[in-house]
Amino acid sequence: MKIYNFDILPFRFYMEAKNKNNLGKWFILSVGILFTLYSIFLSVLVLYGTETNAKITSYRQQLGERNETIPNQYTYLYSYEFNYKGKTYSGNGQKIGSPVFLKNNGNSFIAIKFLPDFPQLNTAYQEKKTITNILITIVIGLGLMFITTKME
Repeated sequence: MKIYNFDILPFRFYMEAKNKNNLGKWFILSVGILFTLYSIFLSVLVLYGTETNAKITSYRQQLGERNETIPNQYTYLYSYEFNYKGKTYSGNGQKIGSPVFLKNNGNSFIAIKFLPDFPQLNTAYQEKKTITNILITIVIGLGLMFITTKME
């Protein structure tokens, strides 16, 4: 006696033995593509972006101490604004730092890069750290896409 009717085409496709892992495969492939696109976006910003200084508008600690091997590490969230062609653009980011909490006194600045044609796309820029982030995300993205090609 059948209680559920799995003869509907999408359900029948996923219920067949050879297609059971396709959903996971597509999910892993999608995550790999997102990592790769993010690293391409960061690469374009680093290569073709304009560097400027942005004023930090807010700086606050998020939650408590991080539960990692290095003690006394905290996550800080910050927001910044910069002017380009008479308009003000904003962005935000996060930083892992020591327990010393810095008060925002209105004259703190951070280096950023943005695309001149589309200044809404911007990121905080620290040369070695940003390049390391690009390399890590491209390796993860391409690795996930490679894994999905080897899945049966």
